[in-house]
Amino acid sequence: MKIEEQVLEMAKRKADSAEVMYEEGETKSVHFENNKLKYIHSSSVRGIGLRVIKRGRIGFSSTTDLRNPEKFVDMAFQSAKFGQEVRFEFPSRDGFSEVKIFDKAVADYPTENAISAGKEAVEKSLADCPDYLCVVAVGRTVWTRRLLNTHGLDVSKASTTFGNGYEVMLIKDKGLVAISEGESSRKVTTGLLERVERSLEKMHLSEKEVRVTPGNYPVIFTAKTMQLLLSTFEMGCNGKLVQKGISPLVGKLGEKILDERITIYDDATVDFAIGSYPMDGEGVRSQRTPLFEKGVLKNYLFDLQTAGVMSVKSTGSGNRSFASQPAPGCTNVIVETGDMKLEDMIKDIRYGVLVDQVLGGGQSNTLAGEFSVNLDLGFLIENGKLVGRVKDCMIAGNVFDAFNNIVAIGSEAEWYGADYVPPFYFESLAVVGQGG
Repeated sequence: MKIEEQVLEMAKRKADSAEVMYEEGETKSVHFENNKLKYIHSSSVRGIGLRVIKRGRIGFSSTTDLRNPEKFVDMAFQSAKFGQEVRFEFPSRDGFSEVKIFDKAVADYPTENAISAGKEAVEKSLADCPDYLCVVAVGRTVWTRRLLNTHGLDVSKASTTFGNGYEVMLIKDKGLVAISEGESSRKVTTGLLERVERSLEKMHLSEKEVRVTPGNYPVIFTAKTMQLLLSTFEMGCNGKLVQKGISPLVGKLGEKILDERITIYDDATVDFAIGSYPMDGEGVRSQRTPLFEKGVLKNYLFDLQTAGVMSVKSTGSGNRSFASQPAPGCTNVIVETGDMKLEDMIKDIRYGVLVDQVLGGGQSNTLAGEFSVNLDLGFLIENGKLVGRVKDCMIAGNVFDAFNNIVAIGSEAEWYGADYVPPFYFESLAVVGQGG
């Protein structure tokens, strides 16, 4: 009998009901630093999590030490004495979404190929300028998850992830310019050199440094930086924050919150997307959930417990690993495209800023939608052209105001992590700089 089956058998002797998650996986990655192969890393993880319901309360424990399952099971029951009052039942198997999350090419991907890809990226960069310093990482993970419970659910799924990251740096008298790109998927990605070329183009644009006159101007956020702004909406739609009453979107279902051109989905059913799965961490079928349709708030995201507290159904959004209890969260965030190309956005602006990288999250009140971020990589737009890299500049505003004052949405979306999003052209944001 496998360890996860043993744990479930032990738990069901004392529990009203129980659930076991077993996971194992292997990661391999290749890293280049300062233009040279730095190291090759390999690691593996195997762990198990147990959730029990005893006398109406939830208990949980997890471990990577599988030698003493009796102690591990007892810890779950001990925690149940102080656990949250249960408001759900474990699901039985009733079918799952057909979504592709495993690519054999990732599982078979040779380390030599990762090394070759890294070398090629470095060589292409140094051919452009021998003074560049490059960081490249190429890695893959093969993962297996088994979820079983006392209601008859017993399902195993294998998944893969593949990613590469690239950063090019140039040390100048006035400081450091660093431009980064990356991509991740559940299948092998082949766009590393395209991202290198894009980064080198931006490095050329950065040769001229300019200062921006402080004021309110049109601002374009590229797809790469949209996560900063979208995080407010993702958190606002989180059912746990709604339950606690701290989401700014509490009680606003059916209300128009954003510009009517904006439609945002949470979609766990996109083949090979990094956030996709056929079922969530509790065994609930994954789905495509509209968050905003034509600017109107349509749904919150729930796991089983939060849904039970709120007297609604789970949206299949119970995110977790074996080491944690489920919590509602986004999977893949999909923003519908608009009708304006990025180059046309730039041409449309007489004086403004294009934002391509920011430093951290800045001084922000994310839930309230307030943000104030330093530009790590931004460009001044004058008379429809990018004229130089912005120095010593911050962008500030409120996302709810900004998303109700857009000029256009980009006609082409890109994947950055689990976000598929186009660039946005905002009518006016506060640009804080030292002038020039």
